[in-house]
Amino acid sequence: MSLATCVFFLALHAAAHEGYPISPAYATLRMEPDRTVADLRVDSIFWIEEVSGLNPMPAQNWPDESRARVESYVNAHFHLSAGGGLLNGKLVEARYRQLPWEVNEEGSFFLRMLYPLVPSGAALSVRAHFYEEYRREMMAQYQGRKIPFANDYRTFVDIPGRHPLRLTLTPDAPSFTVPADETRRTAFAMAREALLRGAQAALGAAAGFPTLLAIVLCLGAGPPDRATCAILCASAASGFAAGRFLNAPPWLIWAATLGGALAAQRRHAALMSGAAVCALGLTWCTAAKPLLPHCALAFPSALIGVLAAGAALLCVAWCGLRAEYRRLTTVCESRVDELFARRVRLTATVLAMVGAYGLWQSLQR
Repeated sequence: MSLATCVFFLALHAAAHEGYPISPAYATLRMEPDRTVADLRVDSIFWIEEVSGLNPMPAQNWPDESRARVESYVNAHFHLSAGGGLLNGKLVEARYRQLPWEVNEEGSFFLRMLYPLVPSGAALSVRAHFYEEYRREMMAQYQGRKIPFANDYRTFVDIPGRHPLRLTLTPDAPSFTVPADETRRTAFAMAREALLRGAQAALGAAAGFPTLLAIVLCLGAGPPDRATCAILCASAASGFAAGRFLNAPPWLIWAATLGGALAAQRRHAALMSGAAVCALGLTWCTAAKPLLPHCALAFPSALIGVLAAGAALLCVAWCGLRAEYRRLTTVCESRVDELFARRVRLTATVLAMVGAYGLWQSLQR
């Protein structure tokens, strides 16, 4: 028993000196016509405990105090300077993502910092030393021995300019300097980024998948008629046009899921599917807008990306529904419509529950 106790306390002592798990930070610098943008992806555990002061960590809509703390920490550990002057950054987007297999404080922070435009002909200097105070504290604690995660105190910096660069900054080499003109991008490159941002807004919004399925249930297994196609096209155009000027509230997507699920296989299903498409387009545009570059082709390009990704998702969902209908014809061809209607009602009931729960959760925030 005494031996087991000693082993237990030795394990606790070793764990106490492990400290926070550290992983490299990733930064992407983009030069735009009127500003400089830095997108950061960083490890969450240290940022939750030592920087944000929030636990549990919300996905977005952080309190002003926490946003200010994160902004201050980034400005203190990620320096941009041009012409001998330090550029002060402003935190404009802050999100936290935890994947289904991540637990407790695992996850990632996604931060967007805006800086003033670097003048033409100037040299851009970048210096990154995230976790430096903590690293020194661990070095003092370990007294010359190798500290945990010693090789992970790094920052990878990508600059997608005329000649794309990827540099690795370490505690021994924490800075670099490049001509600012070499980091600027063409209008085509910014439009391509906007296209990808639009596609990512559609493909990365998990809340939109139940809505898509509800829309497909409203349409049924057969191809939609001309009137339904006209309703869907007009609704999509309305949602995208509104998304240029308005921001969708968080509850809208869940309300669309609930309404579409309740309308499946009932009267006015085509109209409800059109309303859901409009809500979906507005929500996707709202998600993409904060991340678009400043250029004339940004929003149109993002719309193309959203449309392409959304149409692909809708086709996949409809093909899945059609495949289920065909499968049921092999089970009992004479009762296929009855069996299919049961499947639709069951799926719609589940989607209605999902939409109601999501709506309730959104209204609580």
